Amino acid sequence: MSEVSDRQALHGSRTQQIRLISGLILFVFALTHFLNHAIGNVSFQAMLYVQDLRYAVWHSWLGTALLYGALIVHSAMALWKTARRRTWKMPAWEALQLGLGLAIPFLLLIHVTRTRINEWAFSASVDYTSVISIMWPGAFLQQTILMLLVWIHSCIGLHFWLRLKPWYQHMRMGLVVVAIALPIAATTGWTQVGRILTVTDQTKPGYSAEQSAILSAYENWLMLGFAGLLSMTVLAFALRTAVSQSGRRVQIHFPNGKSARVVPGPTLLEISRTNRVPIESVCGGRARCSTCRVLVMEGIDDTDPPTAAEARVLERIGAGKGVRLACQLRPRKNMRVHPLLSAHPQPTEPGTLDRYRWGVEQPVAVMFIDLRGFTRLSENRLPYDVVFILNRYVKGVTRVINQNGGLVDKVMGDGVMALFGINVDHATALRNALMAIVELEQEMKLINEELKSQVATGLRFGIGLHAGPAIIGRVGLEGGNILESGLTALGDTVNVASRLETATKAHNAFAIISTSILRQLGLSETVIGGTQQLAVRGRERPLSVTILDGTENLQSVLLATEPRPTSIKSKAG
Repeated sequence: MSEVSDRQALHGSRTQQIRLISGLILFVFALTHFLNHAIGNVSFQAMLYVQDLRYAVWHSWLGTALLYGALIVHSAMALWKTARRRTWKMPAWEALQLGLGLAIPFLLLIHVTRTRINEWAFSASVDYTSVISIMWPGAFLQQTILMLLVWIHSCIGLHFWLRLKPWYQHMRMGLVVVAIALPIAATTGWTQVGRILTVTDQTKPGYSAEQSAILSAYENWLMLGFAGLLSMTVLAFALRTAVSQSGRRVQIHFPNGKSARVVPGPTLLEISRTNRVPIESVCGGRARCSTCRVLVMEGIDDTDPPTAAEARVLERIGAGKGVRLACQLRPRKNMRVHPLLSAHPQPTEPGTLDRYRWGVEQPVAVMFIDLRGFTRLSENRLPYDVVFILNRYVKGVTRVINQNGGLVDKVMGDGVMALFGINVDHATALRNALMAIVELEQEMKLINEELKSQVATGLRFGIGLHAGPAIIGRVGLEGGNILESGLTALGDTVNVASRLETATKAHNAFAIISTSILRQLGLSETVIGGTQQLAVRGRERPLSVTILDGTENLQSVLLATEPRPTSIKSKAG
């Protein structure tokens, strides 16, 4: 990586960290402020007590420096990022967060002026009685809107930061309840106190009429100043766009014959949004999530090397040659790209077989099935007998998989790998995979009945089932008379499923299922088989699994819940 690229990478990484830290400081302040308001539902005295504690923190020299430093830095960096945008086309959540963020200062400056600036300008003591007297009832609507703007803006930012954390998925619904309840409790809390102060004639003006006129002038100047900064931001964007339109252009080719002629400078993600080519970006283009990854089929040699932030993400996902993050890649010459992950599957492009030609990441359930004791079974038997038994086993297993909407990925001797979720939604795929396990046990009994004269001890299966994101693609040879490449899955989900199947030997179990599958479907793992933590090779933390000796309980639970949708039995591609 060049010295210039190193500096850009370091700057980009530090910028994101500073924005995140400043945003978290502001969120903590807002959270404690809202909680203090909510205490008003208990009593005014409790509200004042908590206010004294909060005042000791945020009105200290350190708290003040952190709070207003974070406010200035976060606002300035938001304006700077807005000015440097190449397009206004963005996901709805990002547009909402940006719009709220730019609207907040106009209401916040009024609140700050009437509290902190009032204290500084007139050496006033603005306690909770004064603040609520100022807000209630005249500024009720203004204050409520401000609270909602701040809270929604903060929650959007937190969600798209935390959604990549493994623990967040388990706590998300609880956090949603808190996110809805807290602003309601805060509003009812301070308005309840406001009504009490009004009825008992305990209101206390925070300033005189003359001081109010001076504070209003401060408000006007501050809002005019921010409006000027916002206008300069929009003007900078317009000038940047106008200048860029006069420069040389490069051609970017997307799947299905789509292309765009653009001036070098924007990221590939910005180019795709401008030209309505769907590329996923969970983190909003911050080089955190890897969902905007693309395969650069032509033009990779004419690009700058990955920045430090991009390189870390690519290393984490084990990206192959030619894979880059669209949010970080800035095309300088003609380029042909193919998105590797999209909620909107790309149509077939001539010469690429189908959307799986270059690989697509999607959630699937991966199942491994293995015939126990096959080596011992093969001893002292004629090859014909071994092949006959094996064919009967494979035929039965593949039939059950296909009947339940699964796709047989490959047969490896006495082992079978199957995928669920290629043609159906993820919830249906999980339910289909569980029903396939039930029917596989029934198929095992049927096979043993048919072969009891040849296999006295009976055949036994071992099944491992895990679900999660995997790269689905066509891997193999193609062209001419050579065997056509087949659809397969790659990634950590596949590895874990394989190791769960292997673990059935040590636990003498029929099947081991990752418990997350049952939880996603709302099924009771306690009734089905209980849970335990299983150490899985290659993973730092144990995996919660459900071990089945038989499928009677699983079948009962599946039949007691909502019936499965009709399965899709056709193979993809």
